[in-house]
Amino acid sequence: MAAPSLEKRLSATADDSINQLGGSFRGSSMRVEKPKSAPGCFQAICGGTPPKEREVDVILIGAGVMSATVGLMLKELEPNWKMMMFERLGAPGEESSNGFNNAGTGHAGFMEPNYTKEVKNSDGSLKTVTTDKVEHVCEQFLSSRQYWEYLTKTGKLPKPDTWIHQTNHIALGVGKDQVEFIKKRYEAMKDHPLFSSMEICNPEEKEKAKQWAPLIMKGRDPNEPICMTKVAHGTDVDYGALTKAKITAFQELGGDLRLHTEVTDVKKNKDGKWVVTTKVNGAGSGWAYNKAKFVFVGAGGWALLMLQKAGIPEVNGYMALPVTGDWAICQNPEVVCQHRVKVYAPGAPGAPPMSMPHLDYRTIGGKEVLLFGPFGSMTMKFLRYGSVTDAFKALKPHNILPTAGALSRNLSLAVMLMKDVFKSAMGKLHDIRHYYPEADPDDWVFIPAGVRAQIIKKDPKTGKGMLQFGTEVVTGENGTICGLLGASPGASTCVSIALDVIEKCFGNTPEFKKWSPKLKTMIPSWSPDVAAGDMKKVTPEIVKQIYTNTGGTLGITPK
Repeated sequence: MAAPSLEKRLSATADDSINQLGGSFRGSSMRVEKPKSAPGCFQAICGGTPPKEREVDVILIGAGVMSATVGLMLKELEPNWKMMMFERLGAPGEESSNGFNNAGTGHAGFMEPNYTKEVKNSDGSLKTVTTDKVEHVCEQFLSSRQYWEYLTKTGKLPKPDTWIHQTNHIALGVGKDQVEFIKKRYEAMKDHPLFSSMEICNPEEKEKAKQWAPLIMKGRDPNEPICMTKVAHGTDVDYGALTKAKITAFQELGGDLRLHTEVTDVKKNKDGKWVVTTKVNGAGSGWAYNKAKFVFVGAGGWALLMLQKAGIPEVNGYMALPVTGDWAICQNPEVVCQHRVKVYAPGAPGAPPMSMPHLDYRTIGGKEVLLFGPFGSMTMKFLRYGSVTDAFKALKPHNILPTAGALSRNLSLAVMLMKDVFKSAMGKLHDIRHYYPEADPDDWVFIPAGVRAQIIKKDPKTGKGMLQFGTEVVTGENGTICGLLGASPGASTCVSIALDVIEKCFGNTPEFKKWSPKLKTMIPSWSPDVAAGDMKKVTPEIVKQIYTNTGGTLGITPK
C-alpha cells in the first residue's frame, strides 16, 4: 500500500479520534474533582492563601550582572548561607546587562576619551591630560579579568568564547584639535605599566591606519588629519551571557533564583532583619514576606526606589536622571568582517561625557554585528521595562533642590538629548559616516538601547546638586543593606564593586577575616588593606603577568 501523502498525514477530518469531544462537557477542565473543603476566612475574603513567610541569610533584588556577581561571590564564601534572588522579568540579565542594552565594552580606559581630562596651558592650548581616572578604571577591569579567570578554571563559567572576545580598542581623533588630544593622551599614558602595549598611528601613517581600521579610512578625505592609538588587550563582552552563566553557577551552589517575582516593599524589622515583600501572579495570595540579615539591591535604575522604600537616611538627597536612546546596528557580514575593533572618539566641544560616540564590533549570542551610538533620548522610566511613573515616584522633598540644581548646571545634556530626539534618520546616518564614510543606509537598523539612570546628588564639597556619571555603592549605617546606583562602567567593574560591597558591609564582621584567603584566591591582586580594585602596590611585572595569565585562560590574548 502506498504511503499517505504529506497533506493527508498533516490533516484530519471531523470524525478523527483527536477531534472527538466524547460527550457534553461537565465539571472542571481537569480530570480531578473540584476541592470540597470549605475556604478559610482569609481565602473567602481575599481569594487565596495567607502570604508566604520565608527566612534566609541573604536576599538579592534584581538578576543583573551586579546581583549575579555579589551573589556568586558570597555563595562561594559562605556555602551554607541560604540566599534568594528576585527578578521580575522572565530571565536573568534582560535589563541593562542584556547584550543589546549596552556597548559590551570591557571598559579598561584604553580608548574612552572621557576618562582622560584635558589640562590647558594659560593660553588655552592643550598641555596634557590627567590619567588618575583612566588608571583606576583599568585596575578595576583587571580585577574582573582575574575573577573571571578563576571562575573559568574552576568550571563555574562556560567556554569563554561564548561571552568574551579579544577586540582591539582604538581611540580616534579626527581634525586638528582631536588629533592633538589623541597625541597628548598617548604621551601621558604610554609609559604606565597598565598601558605599555599602547601604539600610536600618526596622521602621516595612512597605510597603518587602513590596516588598523579599514572602515574608518575608506572613502575619507586624504587631507583630513587622523590620529589613532590602539591597545590589543581590549575586549568585547556579552554581559547578558556572562550574567546568565554566573547565575547558573549561583544556583548550582544552592542559590535560589525566583523569576516573575516583583519586589514591592523593603522594611526593617524590630529584630534588625529586613523584610522584603514580593508579589507573583500565583495560585495562592501571590504575596510573600521574605526575611534576611543582608539585602543587596542590584536592580538597576530601580535601586533608588528600593533604597527609598527601605527608608535608609544615606539615600536622602539622591535622585536619578534616566537617559535612554537608540543604537544603530549593522548586520551585513561583508561590512562586519572589516571592523573587528572598537573605536571611540571625543564628543563635540562642551558635550557631556556620556555623549562620546563609538563604533563597536560586537558578538551577542554568537551573532556578529556592528553597533554605533548612542543616540540619546529622554524618558521617565528608570528601566527599559519600567514604568513611566518611576521618576515621579522617586521625587521626594529631600531631593527636589539637588535635582533642580543638577539639571540647571547640565543644560548641555538636555540640549544634546533633545537634538538626538528630533534627529532624522539621515541625520543619524551623517553621524555614522563621521566614523565610516561609506556607510550604506540600507545596512543600518535603529533599535532601542537600555535605560541609564544617572546619579543626581548633593556635591560633598559645595552641598549643591550635581550630576554624577558612573556608579556609587550606597550602604546603610550598619551594613545590612546595600545598593548600587548609577550607570557605566558598572558591568566592567562589577567585580571591584562586589568587593567594595563585601568590604563595606562585612569588613567588621568575624566572617570577613575568614574570607580573606578565599578572596585572594579569586582575585590575586586583591588586598584587604587597599580599596577594592586598587592596584597601586602591584608591580609592573605582576601587571604583565595578569594580562598574560587572564588572556590565556579567557582566550583573549592579543592576536
